[in-house]
Amino acid sequence: MKSYLEKNRKFFGIVGGMIAFVVAVIYLKVIPEEASTVSGLQKIILVYGHSLCWILLCGASILWAIIKKNKWSRILAYAALATYIIFMSTLLIIKLL
Repeated sequence: MKSYLEKNRKFFGIVGGMIAFVVAVIYLKVIPEEASTVSGLQKIILVYGHSLCWILLCGASILWAIIKKNKWSRILAYAALATYIIFMSTLLIIKLL
């Protein structure tokens, strides 16, 4: 499977990037209801965190499609993971409080 993905990385990278972009736009409209109960940094994280994660994944996917061994693609993917962890942690903390 890995060799198949690497052989067709341009197709899968571009399609994956387009899907990630569409999901990012959708999550700009779908905001957790907990965002209305908080303010400041927590509100920013809840309103834009999930979309930012998908935008970073979009960039990582497109870069992977363009250049196979690209350190920026990996950096964007790890940044997306960190963003998602921050988003989910904030959401869970607010739900528990």
